[in-house]
Amino acid sequence: MIQLNKNESLTEKVENTIRKVAQHAIEATSVVFYTGAGISTPSGIPDFRSPGGLWDKYDPYEVSSLRAFRKKPEKVWEFFRDLYEKFVDPEPNPAHDAITDIQKLLGEDKVHIATQNIDGLHQKSGSVNVYELHGTPYIMHCIKCSFEEGFEYEKHMEQLPYPVCPKCKKPLKPKAVLFEEALDLNLLRSAMRKARTSEIAIGAGSSLTVFPASDVLLAPPPKTKKALFNLSPTMYDRLIHYLVKGDVVETLPSLYTKIVELK
Repeated sequence: MIQLNKNESLTEKVENTIRKVAQHAIEATSVVFYTGAGISTPSGIPDFRSPGGLWDKYDPYEVSSLRAFRKKPEKVWEFFRDLYEKFVDPEPNPAHDAITDIQKLLGEDKVHIATQNIDGLHQKSGSVNVYELHGTPYIMHCIKCSFEEGFEYEKHMEQLPYPVCPKCKKPLKPKAVLFEEALDLNLLRSAMRKARTSEIAIGAGSSLTVFPASDVLLAPPPKTKKALFNLSPTMYDRLIHYLVKGDVVETLPSLYTKIVELK
């Protein structure tokens, strides 16, 4: 972790740290970003665990577990409808755009993005090579027969009490990972392979408490430099080489600016 002089101001500390992260990103042959809910809350998408988040309103195991979906799909779909309403209007914010700009500047083949978010805002911003570790709400999936189709707002939201599979007539669910449901192992392995072979892994807006997704940032070997752009500390900060405290809508654009200056 960077040691800074005591007489440096907070702004100098942050700027100095960002500059070092930028230099590593420029020199690396491969860079991976790992993003969590904190990168999307400035876009108006509520997170789940923070005070005022969705888990203050819902019991997650009653509305967001595989067991609950199998037992009471109509109740789970009440939660899904609330969630979809929050996904209608949000647009990418400067943090998403900064990552997209960095990817375009350093090269799409060099920069990859793993996210635990299911809002699609990285792609909406223009990013490519995005690993959606927790799935996507824009594909409907049948857990009985594996049928899939693209999400259509009117078709799936207005079918009460829940949309049904046209093949087996069982309830459809968004292809987003619920509690008790396994991640797509092929996708996770691809993201982990990319992280382990990257010289620097950059986290943003994550408490790092959701596993195995957080392993993308935490599990790469010691030779991989690790940076974390966060507003709040995490229990894993001791494992991070470069901690950048601040609002990601300010600090990630600053990272892009530093890369432009140094490149």
